[in-house]
Amino acid sequence: MRLLFIACSFLILTPLRPVLAHPHVWTDMTIEIQFNEDGMVTGLRQTWLFDDYYTAYATEGMDLDGDGTPDPEKLEEIMQVNMEHLKEYGYFTEARDKDEVLNLMPLTDKSTRMLDGRLEMSFTTPFDNPVSPEGNNFSYAIFDPTYYVDMLHAETENPVILSGAPAGCSYKIMPPNPDPSVVAQAAMLDASVRGETGLGSFFAERVRLTCPEK
Repeated sequence: MRLLFIACSFLILTPLRPVLAHPHVWTDMTIEIQFNEDGMVTGLRQTWLFDDYYTAYATEGMDLDGDGTPDPEKLEEIMQVNMEHLKEYGYFTEARDKDEVLNLMPLTDKSTRMLDGRLEMSFTTPFDNPVSPEGNNFSYAIFDPTYYVDMLHAETENPVILSGAPAGCSYKIMPPNPDPSVVAQAAMLDASVRGETGLGSFFAERVRLTCPEK
């Protein structure tokens, strides 16, 4: 029951944060765009690093052996329940080929750990069919549609990794530019209220891939 409550708190309640204004959970992302041997895009390897407050809440009482860190088995339980809960939201992942939203296959390579005192979850979202990276047709955005969770790329040298990409490929992170009325709408929401579905898209970073055309 506690694990289910933790998963629901991802979108419903995190009491250690202020009760007014969305978002309530902050996540730094590192994304690996994966390519196959034919140079086609096959999926996204995602790593989410949660903020200190959510980490403390989610892992409370899970240091059963007293070594100062949550037990790995308990972290795995948190991840399994969270990922099952996020399934209906498409794991917050919207990948596009031109204007077509790509279908996702079941998650693979799931893992979790504590990193510098913060909860980290990693997994791969494969596409049901590989897509061509030629031109600039492929893009993705990762966001909570209710904007309870703020999903931003980590402020590191390489927040997006092109794994096995053809020569000449590059990417650009396009920052959000929400209308002031949308910002005001989010600011009025408290922790017990979810934003309207789609609110988070206004605050999402979109990454566009550009590769040479053959």
